[in-house]
Amino acid sequence: NMAGTSTQSRQELKVAITEIQRQLKGLGNCLTDGSRQAVDGVETLLKFRYLRPGVGSMSGCASSFLELKGTVQMQFAGSGYYVPLAVYLRDDHPESPPVCIIQPTPDMMIKPNHHHVDVQGLVYLPYLHEWSRNSNVVEMLLSLEEVFGREPFIFKRPALPSPAAGGGSSLAPPAVEKNGAARSNSPSPAQTANETPPQIPLPKPCQPSMYDPSAEELATDETTLVETRKYCNQLQGKTLMDEVKNKANQLEELDQVLESSFRCPISMEVMMEPVFAADGHTYEKVEMERWLQTHETSPLTNEKLPNKSLIANHNLRSQIRSFMDTGGYIS
Repeated sequence: NMAGTSTQSRQELKVAITEIQRQLKGLGNCLTDGSRQAVDGVETLLKFRYLRPGVGSMSGCASSFLELKGTVQMQFAGSGYYVPLAVYLRDDHPESPPVCIIQPTPDMMIKPNHHHVDVQGLVYLPYLHEWSRNSNVVEMLLSLEEVFGREPFIFKRPALPSPAAGGGSSLAPPAVEKNGAARSNSPSPAQTANETPPQIPLPKPCQPSMYDPSAEELATDETTLVETRKYCNQLQGKTLMDEVKNKANQLEELDQVLESSFRCPISMEVMMEPVFAADGHTYEKVEMERWLQTHETSPLTNEKLPNKSLIANHNLRSQIRSFMDTGGYIS
């Protein structure tokens, strides 16, 4: 890591990145376009002065990459927040998009169910999905800043309430610095200004319903219900219980079969925007777009995909909505 990155000149940054590329080649990396990778790295470091270059690896990946790591100041509601992250430029840069990972400190947390950052910190952006040779890391990070300005994806962990407090606390964004406030040293994600940052509560969790529907109310076919009643009235004792259990098991199995065809193979969640991938299988759009950021292969077959195009599966989407609208139970 370089000390005092914010004072480095363009030439000094170029020398530093060239040295890192030399180290990567010594580890066996084969750079497709080292000059372009270096240019993108230098421009990024000049724009975002608290990022520092180095050799780094992503969690779960044994390979090493050119890493730009540190904090990027992002604006929300008129205040600046230092967001810790790392950007990895792969060996075939710029043919493949960089990988951006939010790296919260122990006193921070990633917002659950955020549209652009998953629980592991992996960033998804339309800019990354549409990446081309004309794209660059600076524009990617500016796009991420726009997302943060609309919907912050990282927060300070809520403090545990004291016994006397008797209440919870909202989650606040990480370190804040009001516009125009200067610091003499590099910002740390844990540092905060004297002024209390604005509170940004997470969406309230759904409250459990007090209404408990009966078995009759869950039935969707009145004819089947009448026939089942008539048949059950002819049964007695243990036989009645066995038959009722069999009927319940059959209905449950049917729901399971329907639901399994509606679930994304990656997340195993019911799909809201199913899309066809080049491998012929259907996935949730956002999950497949995230997968394609770091993979060239099919999630199911592990074979190389001929292309990364995604096509909306309107038929399956209609089936899922119909199933849900007519009383289908999907957990």
